Formats: sequence, C-alpha cells, structure tokens
Amino acid sequence: MNDPERPMVRATDPRQIDRVLGMAPATVAQRRRLKRALGAARARWKAEAAACGLTAAIRSEVAADRRVDELLRIVAVTPAHSLMGAIAKLVVIEQWGEREPEDDDLPWPFVRGVLSDLIALAAAEQ
Repeated sequence: MNDPERPMVRATDPRQIDRVLGMAPATVAQRRRLKRALGAARARWKAEAAACGLTAAIRSEVAADRRVDELLRIVAVTPAHSLMGAIAKLVVIEQWGEREPEDDDLPWPFVRGVLSDLIALAAAEQ
C-alpha cells in the first residue's frame, strides 16, 4: 500500500532515479538498489517483448512510418503534369490528414506543391 506521505514515483531511466533521490551520499545504497531493480525489470520487459513478437512489430512499424514519410515527401515535391495530378496530390494530403491529424508538418509541403502546380498549369494553358 502506498504511503500518502510519500507519493509513488515511476522511473524508466536510471537518471530519473538520481533526479528524484538526489546525489547525496545518504541515498547511494537506495539508488543502487533501485537501479538494479529497474535494470532487472527492463531486461524482463525486453525479453518478453522479443518473445511475443512486440520488438519485431515495433521495428516493422517504424520502418513503415519512415517509408510513408519518404513517399509523402516525394509526392509533395513531385510536380503535377495535369489538373488531375494536382487533384491527386490534394486527395493524398486529405486522406493522410484524416489518419494522422497530429502531424504538424502536414499539409504545408503539399499545399505549397499543389499551389505551384496549379500556377504552372494555369500558365501553360494561356
């Protein structure tokens, strides 16, 4: 049971233990004990994550996210050669924005790219 006088603090990194307990000589033994316990818990977590496939799944997800970012950058800077191409770029950003609303970088590269496309297409029609 938690002591209300001493709130529970969670640490996921040994440096957090040092920050919470301070570097006073009186806390050395407690810091060592907590860091050993944290290290053991992290080792168990890593072993279980690898055993159940979580580690591989996270690696795959990170690789897929990088590929999506790369493709979005390519679409953003690739000039459209028709009005339908410019519309396709807007569809990409609209659909991606629905799935990733927290991505602050979007939609500005696309907006700039499509605006440039539309200016070039309009100039070519004259």
